[in-house]
Amino acid sequence: MKTLILENALNYLLSTHQVDISPLEGKTIRLSLQDFPLDVYFICTNNRFFVVTSSDVVDVEITLTVSAFSDLLKKTELHDMLRQDKIIIHGDVKTAQLLVDILQQLDFEEVLSQWTGDIIAHQAGKVIKHLKSSDRPISAFKDKIAAILINPKVVK
Repeated sequence: MKTLILENALNYLLSTHQVDISPLEGKTIRLSLQDFPLDVYFICTNNRFFVVTSSDVVDVEITLTVSAFSDLLKKTELHDMLRQDKIIIHGDVKTAQLLVDILQQLDFEEVLSQWTGDIIAHQAGKVIKHLKSSDRPISAFKDKIAAILINPKVVK
């Protein structure tokens, strides 16, 4: 189910931002998040991504944390992250760089605002920035959700 949601969201973002993903045509990319249960394969075919849970052929494997992934989306240079051991790449580094370049062209907050309105999208962006600054983003996320559910008027 999560692969279908991820696939639809990614392809929607690509179509709304009119991003050219043709340089990745025929490539298979494995993305693993170390501190979040996400280990998926992105297969680029017919100018769209298909997200699956396994693949026999992989051009590049990318392993990183949620915080490092957030840094990438915030336009941190891939080679800087490699130098700091925040990201592990096995395989075709050029393919990894192409994927990062594509992801950095997407404005997630803007697209979210179309579905939820500017206020909610802005708040979601603030939560993501808070999680990024945390040493333990998953724990911070759980704590924030618990606080909202227990006493929503107090949470800012």
